[in-house]
Parts: sequence; C-alpha cells; structure tokens
Amino acid sequence: MFALPCLFMFPGMGGYDPTLAEVADDCGVETVTIRYPHWTVLSRDPGFDFDALVRGAIGQIEARMPVGAILLAGYSFGGIAAAAVAARLRDSGTLVRFLGLLDSEIRPDIDRRDGATVRRRLTRRQEFFGLLSAIRQGDGIGRVAYFISRTIKEPRWRKVLDSYGRLPRRLLPRYFSRLLDRDLLFWHFIPLLRQWEGIFDELAPMPVQAVLFRTAQHDAAAPDHLGWGRLCPDLTIVAMPGTHHELIVRSLPAMRSAFTQAVAEVLESAKVCQEAD
Repeated sequence: MFALPCLFMFPGMGGYDPTLAEVADDCGVETVTIRYPHWTVLSRDPGFDFDALVRGAIGQIEARMPVGAILLAGYSFGGIAAAAVAARLRDSGTLVRFLGLLDSEIRPDIDRRDGATVRRRLTRRQEFFGLLSAIRQGDGIGRVAYFISRTIKEPRWRKVLDSYGRLPRRLLPRYFSRLLDRDLLFWHFIPLLRQWEGIFDELAPMPVQAVLFRTAQHDAAAPDHLGWGRLCPDLTIVAMPGTHHELIVRSLPAMRSAFTQAVAEVLESAKVCQEAD
C-alpha cells in the first residue's frame, strides 16, 4: 500500500489550535498535530524543559512510524520546536524533507529583565485601551483570559490556580476555558525560550528545504530571514498578508495556498531525487 508523506504540525505557545491543521488541507499528506503537555501537568513538573519538549515531540513522531517522507512545520513558537526536532532527527540519521516556519522568529521579541524571560508589560492605561480595541475587534474574551492567566499564575494565587485546574471544564463557557488554558500554558513555555537561546547558536546548519512564511509584523530591524539564515541555508521566504495572529485565521486561505505550493515543490524534488537514485 502506498504510504503518504507524513506532516507533523507544531502549534504555538498556546498549544493545540484546531485551525492549524487546516493549513495543510490541500497538501495530499497525512497530517498529525503535535500535542504539548497540558499546563496542569507542567505545574506539577518543575523539571520540564526544552529538551523534554523535543523528546516528547519525537516520541509522538516515532509512535506514528512514518515510512514515507517526514515533513515538519510550526506556527510561531512551534517553528522553533519543529526546527529543534529536525536537528535532533538529523543527528539520529532520520531524513526530514521539509521544515515550514509559519511566521517564526529564531529569537522572539522578548524582554530580558532580572535574568528572566518575560513578555513586555503594559501600563494599566495601555491595557485598558488594548482591551477596548480587542472588544471592538471581537476579541474581548481573549484579552480578559490573558489578564486572568497573568494574575493567577503568581504564587499568591496558587490556591485559586489549583482550584481552577481541578474544576470540570464543562462548568465554564467552553471558548473562555480554552483561551484561559492556552494562556496558562503560554506562561509555562516562556522559560523554554531562554533555554532555546542557549541551544540554537550551537546547532550545525541543517540540509533541509525550509520555507519561512513571513508576515510584515516584525521589528523593522529584523532581517528578512528572521534569524534562520545560518541554521537553514536552503531557505525560501514567502511574504504573507495580514498580521502574525491573523496568519492562520483571517489569512488562512492565502496561508493554505502558499503552504500547499511549497509542500508540492518539496515532494516533487524528493521524487526526482529518488528516481535519480
């Protein structure tokens, strides 16, 4: 029986996103979304680190036992995770045909204060007007979930956080609980970015066809390749419309079309190489 190439999709820092798999709907490949541990699991595992994330993802890939070409892609932080997994698979002798970087920066825009890696904090005035803007754009619930997650992650709210972790999700509005769980996972993943920064400069360049799907929503001083040029010398950059957060939502049709074309070109190249052998 003919084995379809297997594409493993890595979500962003918020974990599972059902729209991410839709990016590959027209690619004609088997698509598997990598699952990250739930924040309730990580809150009980202070030893969880970037290496554990990579090992967990590789375990999911090996469990599928793909026999055809392996393709990896990730959105935002997921692009970093996918690149780290590609490097680890390369070191073990496993061939990765494709690395899709969906608006991923190799060094995300973060503020380093007091030796910690955190998002830049806004003033209360900025937060208030940000909330009003989010409400006008239909994302007021998402902004409220972010504020709550940022508050209850503090040590003094530990009992509240533990109580929420044990609360049956059916007792809360489903959409709100999903957003709150996403943001709570986000805070657990922030320290992993500092660990990644201690890793990527040591990685050898990877012989993999990589495509960066890049929006214009990046610092003006950022290079076109967003830092991936050295690690991925065979890198193609595809300009995408919209913002970072719109890429797999409002800009999904354009993202799907560009992604499908990139995967088709990679698979055709792989077919030509196999025929030549």
